[in-house]
Amino acid sequence: MTFFLFSKQLIDMLYQHQILDYIMVVLVFLLLIYQTALVRPNFRKRFMLTDGIVILLGLLLTVTFIRSGSGYQSYFKVMSAFLLYFVGRVYYDRIKECYGGLTLAAYLVIYANFLTRLYRFGFAFMKVQNAGGDLYYYDTDMAFAMILAMVFITMFGKNTFFKLFTVFVICPCMVFFSDAGIQMVLMIAVYAIMAIYFMELVSNYQKLAGIFLVIIISGLLGIIAVIYMPALGFENSDFVIGLFQGRFFNNENMYSRYADWKTVLDSCTGQGLMNRLFGSGMGADLVIQSLYIKIFYSLGYVGLGLSITLIISIMYYMTRVEDRKTFYLAVIMAVLLLGSGVTVNSIESTQMSWFPLLFSGMVISSVQVEKEKTDEEEKYACDYNGDN
Repeated sequence: MTFFLFSKQLIDMLYQHQILDYIMVVLVFLLLIYQTALVRPNFRKRFMLTDGIVILLGLLLTVTFIRSGSGYQSYFKVMSAFLLYFVGRVYYDRIKECYGGLTLAAYLVIYANFLTRLYRFGFAFMKVQNAGGDLYYYDTDMAFAMILAMVFITMFGKNTFFKLFTVFVICPCMVFFSDAGIQMVLMIAVYAIMAIYFMELVSNYQKLAGIFLVIIISGLLGIIAVIYMPALGFENSDFVIGLFQGRFFNNENMYSRYADWKTVLDSCTGQGLMNRLFGSGMGADLVIQSLYIKIFYSLGYVGLGLSITLIISIMYYMTRVEDRKTFYLAVIMAVLLLGSGVTVNSIESTQMSWFPLLFSGMVISSVQVEKEKTDEEEKYACDYNGDN
């Protein structure tokens, strides 16, 4: 597991060697089989509603894939993300032992890309408008990697000047001096969430921290709602694009996205009842730059409903995890996956989906184990009092 968590961030940077992703999936599958055989969990006892939702989504996607007869890569990537959820469920406790590997890989990713940009642009790197992805394919992929690495270093790295310099100087330079769009907004949100976490550590005001978190997440949901208004016919694209004035979104790219989104949604509404309910296909011949519209296109109203239920279910368990670091880490992962999904089909990007799904499974298992320990302690206390 340590090797997997260490190498995953580095392999994302080597996107052109797709065989590495397939090797990682095989490794994860073997890890899952090994740990299941070693622990031998009671599946009937440990089975949760969230597990059932993930399985149903996998089955629905499989039916869509068979019906479509194409889109193997999309199917493979999404199913591998679901696999990572179950890896998190089985390895929930051992993942915490690997935080050092995550931190080391994070430093390597950040400085490999920073040195690459410094080599290409020299000391004019702070004037760069489009970095060309550095060692990644797009600036969006690079920015996501920088934010993810920043989170791991902040949460698990030793407190040194080098850590502070990396988190507050190098990482924001890499993201804000690029054509990263939505990732700029997400980076600000992640900084705010981590500030709330450290405020809670210092003051121990958990309720106040919860209020601030609700405000931030509500604000992000509001931004998402505004962005999708033109696609849903509630407002024209000129008005929404004008609100941002090209500061966080490339205007030309957004006009292109709105046109593509409208075409896809019109196609979905023009389909028969079965397609609207269960999806129109894998969309291998379409470029759908939206997680939410892609879910609706591929899985229909049923898949969209299951996806929303899955998100609510995971959020429910997040609020019940006792380890606050794990809680905040899970919240940040959810924000990154769902926030990136506004303008990118993030579930089909293993770089964006694997860690969030992994930590989602970890959170649910942690809550389950904590509840079992509490129940055992209460039972022991009752038996002890009864004997006396």
